[in-house]
Amino acid sequence: MGVLILDGHCSAALAFVRSLGRAGYFVAVGSSAGSFSPAALSRYCRLRMEYPRPTEGAEKFAESVLDFCRTQSIELIIPMTEVTVRPMAEFAGSFGSFTRIAAPSPDALEAVSDKYGTVVRSNEFNIPVPETLLVHSISDLKATEDWTPPIVVKDRYSVRWCGDKGMIGSTGYAYSRNELVEKVQEKLERVGDVLVQQFTRGVGVGFACLVLEGKITLPFQWLRVREKDPRGSGSSARISLPLQPGIIELSELLLKRASFTGPAMVEFKRELGSEQLTVMEINGRPWGSMQLPIQCGINYPLLLAQWYLDGRLPPERINYHTGITCRSIAADLTHLENLWGGTPLGWPVPYPNFLRSLFKVIIPWYPGLKSEEISWRDPKPGLFQIARWFASHMGGGN
Repeated sequence: MGVLILDGHCSAALAFVRSLGRAGYFVAVGSSAGSFSPAALSRYCRLRMEYPRPTEGAEKFAESVLDFCRTQSIELIIPMTEVTVRPMAEFAGSFGSFTRIAAPSPDALEAVSDKYGTVVRSNEFNIPVPETLLVHSISDLKATEDWTPPIVVKDRYSVRWCGDKGMIGSTGYAYSRNELVEKVQEKLERVGDVLVQQFTRGVGVGFACLVLEGKITLPFQWLRVREKDPRGSGSSARISLPLQPGIIELSELLLKRASFTGPAMVEFKRELGSEQLTVMEINGRPWGSMQLPIQCGINYPLLLAQWYLDGRLPPERINYHTGITCRSIAADLTHLENLWGGTPLGWPVPYPNFLRSLFKVIIPWYPGLKSEEISWRDPKPGLFQIARWFASHMGGGN
């Protein structure tokens, strides 16, 4: 069966390509024209396509994917990021019954993509969330006068769609009142609203699952060990954890309320020294650290494909391996780069030490350590990612 994996630039795409290719599927990889696509370098990628950038024209992007699927008899499309999942959900009706799309309904996707909506639903269920203000004008900031810096300023959506175009969101910090006004004004001029949040201390915890037929299946939990940017970003290393009591129930309340179907990840912060969880956001798509659960015994890509193509329900639970660390060498190099200048001015919590992190990063192996991108059976994607990182830092690339 032909499967098209979109967003070939991201780590989740590589995990999907390897998993489905090893299972015997015919795997094609799609990526934006001109982008670097490690997943397309995999030995398991049988065919590659390039499509127009979705954020520059969602309909044109969807038409390009549709033409490819008709020509190559693709039976399942799996988008990896917010940039592609929304257009695929919106134009799913154009693909007919032959090609299935692993995406939720547009309404369900909207419900989990709206970060302010997640805050509102969490408050309804008394689930801890950072104190958050939806700002429409500078005068709204009066409510934050007693907040202690840094104050988080972030877009309501990771990608905000305005008609056929998409705008990529971002998150930043304001360390003074003047900086807060400046950052908020910039966002308001661009999109009309912005979220302002109190800073949340703690370590990042991820909870993942498949939501099928209104039920959470295959729950999985991990802890962020290192982040590419210690001030907040995707992780460069993470370790699998036993399921924390209550984490399934908290996530189920949010996901079922949204009538969501498919792979989902709920991001939490856990207070240092306690088990208190604070909900940060929901990602209604495959998450970046997809290789970790595969290494631990939950093959989400294969189980998701079997559900969409064969209607085969996965088991509700799999007793996965805990204490497994999965790291990306290229992302760890970026982590070290961000530590080189020392603690950012005004940063309110302990910042990782460069030398201690360097020692951890250069250890090539220890029991339980797995690589996200390096595979001896499929070496090309990982080697090219690392080589590209060095080339970009020596003036040989971007």
